[in-house]
Amino acid sequence: MTDEGIDYALEGRSGLRPYSGLKAVRIQLFSPAPHLSALIQLDFIKGWPLIVHSSTLDGQIAEGRGRTFVAFVTDLHRRLSPQDRARIVFRRGFSPVRHLVITIGAVVIAVPAFGLLLLALVGQVPIGQAIWPGIPGALLAAGFLNLAFWSRPGRYDPERLPDGLWPRS
Repeated sequence: MTDEGIDYALEGRSGLRPYSGLKAVRIQLFSPAPHLSALIQLDFIKGWPLIVHSSTLDGQIAEGRGRTFVAFVTDLHRRLSPQDRARIVFRRGFSPVRHLVITIGAVVIAVPAFGLLLLALVGQVPIGQAIWPGIPGALLAAGFLNLAFWSRPGRYDPERLPDGLWPRS
């Protein structure tokens, strides 16, 4: 980062994206347990967004990369002028539509899984037949619900960064 903007080099392209062209910032968590992977998406008036991940491109967690990510996000917000902060939309979590899809997916997985376990508890289904599909389904649903909770959409104040969305690596 420079005082004028973000200097980047990606896939054979490079350039300087000025802060004055920044229209929105989104910080979101991808892996909430135990806060492994996050990203910041920088949307500009012109051109493609820039996305910075706290993990490597293949999803691996690199030692110290989480701290570097937090330093990048903090430095970006520190460099924004008061005029930029007033103009830019600061979002947290997934988009509302993506959040709704994840929440519905969690419910779709949870209802049969917990229903099967409930049927086993009341004696309608043998316990052995209910545990094998019920427990993994319940765990998968719990993971989706956890992701939906930590990545709920909203806005944040650029003066107080949403540290609940930081990776812990």
